[in-house]
Amino acid sequence: MAKAQTKDFEIMIELGVTTTASTTALDMTDYVDIADNEAFEVHEVDIVLDPTVMVSNLGGPVEALFQLADSNIQAFVSHADRTSLYIDRQLWDPATSMYNFQDSFSSLTPLIVSKTIFCRNDHTLAGSTLDFTLRIKGRIVKPSAKDYMALVLTQTGNVA
Repeated sequence: MAKAQTKDFEIMIELGVTTTASTTALDMTDYVDIADNEAFEVHEVDIVLDPTVMVSNLGGPVEALFQLADSNIQAFVSHADRTSLYIDRQLWDPATSMYNFQDSFSSLTPLIVSKTIFCRNDHTLAGSTLDFTLRIKGRIVKPSAKDYMALVLTQTGNVA
């Protein structure tokens, strides 16, 4: 089991999401020293629409897509792809006051051992930028050999 080096803390990143899909690099080297066998153990991931955006002013149904990956993906990929760490799909319809979301993060291997992770994002409301906040809660750990083996098995077992 990974040995905790810190207590839980949160990393928050502001995302200005447009209708042109883009990828934001999240530099983890401020938190994790990979050369010292450290990793970021993720406990929770949330992506929320900031309160600066009024859903009632959106005008029509809006869908927003997010994907966290451990490589710089140039397009959204299947969540079964080995590079996909987390997906989030949100849908708002101001006319019906409906909000729907789908998200998935594997809690079996929540270790981020990369120097950089990437957040791909997109939405469907033409001509606008929507403000979101990505919140990742976790702690710095020193993984054991068993932790690395679980990570390897998950990565090699997810054959798309």
